[in-house]
Amino acid sequence: MILEENIERKYKMKIEDFMRTATAEQIKLLSDICTTAEQEQRLANSLKRVRDSIPRGIHSSDGFGLTICEDEDDARVISAAERQKLQGVREQMKTYMQEAVRLGMGSLGIVQRSYEHYVGKPLPMNTT
Repeated sequence: MILEENIERKYKMKIEDFMRTATAEQIKLLSDICTTAEQEQRLANSLKRVRDSIPRGIHSSDGFGLTICEDEDDARVISAAERQKLQGVREQMKTYMQEAVRLGMGSLGIVQRSYEHYVGKPLPMNTT
């Protein structure tokens, strides 16, 4: 385990080091990844609020209108558009992760931590 941790740390590049040598294309991609991750978080939080409203039996997305939300079926109907948007955001992150590897950004911690989650397979070796 200690050996694995040392190997993992060896390959992670600090963002400060990356920014010193990054191309404009790499910096833009990193910015896009961060922006898309924020969008994913907002959508996930919105979906959580819908699910959390089930015990109360009502949901209000804007603070004014109320919608009956008594079970998982109601929550799925209420959140259908947001779930679809979230799926699109996650597909975009998959594309970004693959592009990051193509651009030699596989040593970045954010790529190492996120690649398998979005792409569905382990980060390829020699991705730096």
